Amino acid sequence: MASSCEADASKDDCSVKQDAVVEVEATVASIQIIDEECFLIRGLLTLGEQAALFEYIKQLDKTPSNQPRAMVPAPKTLLLGDDGNPSVRYSSSAACVVNDFVAKAVAILKKHHLHVIGGHDSCAYKSLSMATIQYEAPNGCFPAHVDHCSDSCVFLASLGCSANFMVKGPTMVEKLQFKLHSGDALVFNASGEAGVLHSVVSIDEGGPRGIAKTLEQSFPTWHQHRYGVQCRMFF
Repeated sequence: MASSCEADASKDDCSVKQDAVVEVEATVASIQIIDEECFLIRGLLTLGEQAALFEYIKQLDKTPSNQPRAMVPAPKTLLLGDDGNPSVRYSSSAACVVNDFVAKAVAILKKHHLHVIGGHDSCAYKSLSMATIQYEAPNGCFPAHVDHCSDSCVFLASLGCSANFMVKGPTMVEKLQFKLHSGDALVFNASGEAGVLHSVVSIDEGGPRGIAKTLEQSFPTWHQHRYGVQCRMFF
């Protein structure tokens, strides 16, 4: 959901690694076509993959922890890069949980012949940027907007509490509202021409839904927060 098209730091390697899981038949993930270039992948990340991704984000996070709490907390963009930058950039060849997450999503898209987005083959990207926004339940929200980042697409993973999400694509008669649960991912063309309107409406209280609830013991902030992990793909 971050609006910047630019990645602010570079990482050729990650301190937390795991083997990429790209064998579609070995996952229970399912895909829903929301619009021509907007796809919802349910259950993309296993518990282990969710934990590895969040552990890595925690290792990168340089957000000051001594800031006073606002009366109505706004979404917080974590400072993951160097020199106060929110995002980190990775080459497509980097051995990293970020590339692993995207590779798994791309494999599912390819299985359903949906991997060409905005005229670009998502199997052949050059680099990614990753940023993360923390939302507090129940009032965490992000206004409806259209990204304007030409020649890119977004892979947005959700961790922690469920988000009440809205999407309105250019071919849709009505907007669609749905819950984005921990481990789910939304993939969409991030160009202004694609016109994919999207927003975070609110956050469900009470922590993750379903089996992801078991991760609350390891990650106490998940009980009251949702993390939107945005991976922007560049070609």
